[in-house]
Amino acid sequence: MSVTLRPAARAQAVPEDPIARLPAVVLGLCLALGAVLFWVPLRGVDMDGVDGYGLISVLPVPTLLGAGVLALTFVASLSLRRPVPVLLGAQIVVTVVALHTLAQVLEPVARFPTVWQHAGFIEYITRTGTVGISLDARFSWAAFFGMVGFLTEAVGLDDPGQVYKWAPLALQLLYLLPMALIVRVMKANWRAKWFAVWLFPVANWVGQDYLAPQAFGYLVYLFFLAVLLTWFRPKVLRTRKAGKRGTGTEPGPLYRFLFGPKTPGEEPVREVGARERSLLVLLLVVLLVVGTASHQLTPYLLIASAAALALVGRNELRALPVIGGVVYLGWISFMAYGYWGPDPAGTLFAGGGNPLQTFLASTTGRISPSEQLAQIQTARILLVLVLMALTAIGLLRRRLRGIDDRVAFVLLVVPLSSFGLQSYGGEIALRTYLFMLPGAVFLAAYAFFPDPRPVPVVKSVPRRQRLRRLLPGVVAGSFALLLMGGFLTVRYGNEAFEQVRAGELKAFDAMIDDSKGRPITLVWVSGEIVTVPEAASQTPQGPWGYRYFERFHWLRVEFAQDPWAANLSRQPPVPLTAEQQRSRRPTVEEVLARMRSQPGTYLYQSRTNDTYQTLNFGLAPDWGERLMREIDASPDFTKVFGDGDASVYKLAEPGPPPAPDPPPARLTIGVSNWTPAGLIYLPVLIGVLTARELRRIRLSPERYARLRPYTVIAVPLFIGFVAIVVERFLTLKGPLP
Repeated sequence: MSVTLRPAARAQAVPEDPIARLPAVVLGLCLALGAVLFWVPLRGVDMDGVDGYGLISVLPVPTLLGAGVLALTFVASLSLRRPVPVLLGAQIVVTVVALHTLAQVLEPVARFPTVWQHAGFIEYITRTGTVGISLDARFSWAAFFGMVGFLTEAVGLDDPGQVYKWAPLALQLLYLLPMALIVRVMKANWRAKWFAVWLFPVANWVGQDYLAPQAFGYLVYLFFLAVLLTWFRPKVLRTRKAGKRGTGTEPGPLYRFLFGPKTPGEEPVREVGARERSLLVLLLVVLLVVGTASHQLTPYLLIASAAALALVGRNELRALPVIGGVVYLGWISFMAYGYWGPDPAGTLFAGGGNPLQTFLASTTGRISPSEQLAQIQTARILLVLVLMALTAIGLLRRRLRGIDDRVAFVLLVVPLSSFGLQSYGGEIALRTYLFMLPGAVFLAAYAFFPDPRPVPVVKSVPRRQRLRRLLPGVVAGSFALLLMGGFLTVRYGNEAFEQVRAGELKAFDAMIDDSKGRPITLVWVSGEIVTVPEAASQTPQGPWGYRYFERFHWLRVEFAQDPWAANLSRQPPVPLTAEQQRSRRPTVEEVLARMRSQPGTYLYQSRTNDTYQTLNFGLAPDWGERLMREIDASPDFTKVFGDGDASVYKLAEPGPPPAPDPPPARLTIGVSNWTPAGLIYLPVLIGVLTARELRRIRLSPERYARLRPYTVIAVPLFIGFVAIVVERFLTLKGPLP
């Protein structure tokens, strides 16, 4: 039996011309070429040659060319007539792997000294089965450390070093999953969406993707936004309609731009069943709890984002910020009592209340005296300014097209409120930029591709119009090259003192073995000019405490001889000259006196800490080597360990053994008169508020009056809970029990 096809059916049955797939095939080959150029030359890189410019100072030119090919290939893929998801997805994955595993491939152990400090927290929890809240403030938010410890024990990992090393790659790939959900919310053409997803890992040079509560909290934050924006925006998106001036005159262009009718910048909400939406509400509450228990800053951003989205009509779960606030307040009051109990004013509010000062201290205030490192730090600021300028351009171009991008705008500006919180050890600007990225990458992509729907491709167009259509791709390619080069420069700009050498780990092992279970007082040399002793660094740059964290104590050796001692005694201190700065180093007598001040001391020296002191405090590059030569020649010291990466010394005539340390304070919530009532109010209040939101999603807006019984129960519970928190804060002060 023969079948006659209609013209339309015949057109659908004809296979696609292979020539039409040729550009995608060529771009795939270019992707492979870029990957080969990037990776193959890395075999000859000498990490000992890294200077103040970081990893960029030793990267081969072919590797840099390969990075450029990866960037231009992706932008060229955006010029295709229609998207090729396999090609675009492969390009993003290859780019993530290239950029975020570069140092891991070149270095033998996990980078970042902080990773190994976190390893110490995990080792302590798995070994003791508890937390030591008197050892470190981070033990008050120990859920992440406990989770990692449980997983490593469950799978039988005796040495989780490889997990620490490759965690950044795993986390960066996981970040793409919630971004894939968020990108489907935005009303934009496919070029803008794919470019935004590519920008996200390339603009994320902050370096907070190592195995840390912040990295895990950021993943929680992204999934929280993805679920909230995908399924809990109102079905009918409210946007600005034509305004009424009441003057009888025709509104001008500025009025129409600001207050004229706009189209929502988001697609309609996805419809799911009531049961699925109920489970998603419970998931959001769980994410709030997990984020709160894992990190100090993340829960604030979860709450603030949910509140801001509700305020602009893009979050129908209006009580979700209240639930988050109750969870956050309850954790601070009860579980983090060990953090604030001894000194509430000096911990909870340290550095807060002065956003401008906090902003300056965490940006320009962190510029190093080292010319090379200062250029890297300045480049970071310039990259942020370029990206923020593009977000403004993208917002303007979309606004001129009558599109209201309030979700992207909220995600961009809400993190700025973090500057009113703690200074976060001078890192709040980096953390703020990190949380701004989900909104920034969309608005930056709109700067090049602002139209909500792709412009149709017409084969026959005037030459001038053809060049005009090519212009966004050319400009986007230039920006992609700038961002790719900027990433390689600033992401690894601190590699001279952020890499961890195997010898440093062995040095701490040597101290642990030699001390035979006794407390260890580690003496180290610091070149930091200290005017406020409380603000001085208390530990060296290195993987300190990655095992037996609780046994270590720290003693700084500060440079106290003329001319800087007299100089620092002035108020305000007079800046040291460059020659004075470079000539500073302690004498053997100062080190010896410091070690004799306490029993059980070890002197620790490492190339990483020496480089850190040189680049951040202006010391001579060979100051550490000269000091160690003098110590080696002194009969008062005995070398415990030394391999070129690190050295450990102890006194040739050790004093009496140190007394055993008292056991660290374990988890305590503190008990006031009203604490038992608070422990009852907290779960009941969270349950009532959650039940209220579960009921809300099953009601239409005109039936919200049925939520009043939940409100009647929740309000007195909330007032009582807040009163209990205040009572605890006012009465539970002083040292930990």
